Amino acid sequence: MVMEKPTESNTLVKHAYQNLPLYSANVKLLIKWGYIGTPSRSQRFLLGLLPVLTLIGQVINIFKSPDADMGETGMNLFLLAIMTNSILKHFTITRKDEYFQRFLQSMQQWCNAMESYEDQHIPGLILDITRRSQKLSRITFYGSVVGTVCGVAYPFTFEHRKFIFDVQYPLFDIKRTPFYEINFLLQAFVLVPSFLCVYMTFTNLLFTFLMFGEVTLLDLRLKLQNISKDDQSKMLKDFKDCIAYHNQIIDFRDDLENLVSMALFFEVALFGLMFCMLLFFISLVHDYQLIFTAVTFIAVTLYMIAISFYFASKFTSESLEIANAAYDTPWYDGNLEMRKCVLTMIARSQRPLLVCIINTWE
Repeated sequence: MVMEKPTESNTLVKHAYQNLPLYSANVKLLIKWGYIGTPSRSQRFLLGLLPVLTLIGQVINIFKSPDADMGETGMNLFLLAIMTNSILKHFTITRKDEYFQRFLQSMQQWCNAMESYEDQHIPGLILDITRRSQKLSRITFYGSVVGTVCGVAYPFTFEHRKFIFDVQYPLFDIKRTPFYEINFLLQAFVLVPSFLCVYMTFTNLLFTFLMFGEVTLLDLRLKLQNISKDDQSKMLKDFKDCIAYHNQIIDFRDDLENLVSMALFFEVALFGLMFCMLLFFISLVHDYQLIFTAVTFIAVTLYMIAISFYFASKFTSESLEIANAAYDTPWYDGNLEMRKCVLTMIARSQRPLLVCIINTWE
């Protein structure tokens, strides 16, 4: 997928892509919070400062509490892993801000072009994945709201002062007034919402990108099926257009992998770590409240990974069908150049379009 560098001529419409129904409210949230777009440096700095300070405070708290209850220590390790995952996604988006914007803008233009087809099959598929994307976004949003309420209410179940993310810092006692009140409010109304914004929107957009990629492959198959054998020169031109379109889809996959591979790697790695911790945690702890909280975190992460792999698998499976579609074209009625083009597409289609994590695993 070709992504042009932003110029002054498109400055006024550079955020127009946020209104694409396929994106639901996900891109608008990223722009509103300042993760992409043109936020001030101070806003970008503050967005990253609080999570990093919280992560440091969590590490200090774990090392300064060697005699803490096993259940509390296990929960603190869970939350440390979650915060690490959030920070990684935060820097994945902000570090590739312009790249991310160009990707979203190019996809919007591509989607608009497909919606203008006279044949209503592909526009109908775009409408279908738009509805599915919006439905998944709503499910994730409602789940996030419930998670936020539970996270904010969790400290109030203890008799002593407790944070959503337990932290300690040198030189001063964070649980003394007014440090406790200030830090708790920052965690409840800034840290948790920003964390959910990053996690929710990143995951929802990944689902959307993979569903859109599957539709582009279906569109390519339809173009191959519509190649007519009546005119050899037109047949060759149409097939070359399909090869160019296939290249565009491959570029789309490459750009998507560049954006999400690192974050997906840590998602899977942290899930494996958290799952092992959960088994150890359950074997030692008999506090049902802590066990329920831990299982909930694992279930949410497993849901996100499972859905991501489901859509990635569908995208990959559809890419393998291109070779059959190319072979089914009337290439036998074409000239030698036409046959070479068919062989080129078939050979290229033998390698499935995988969305890999660190280029090792779908």
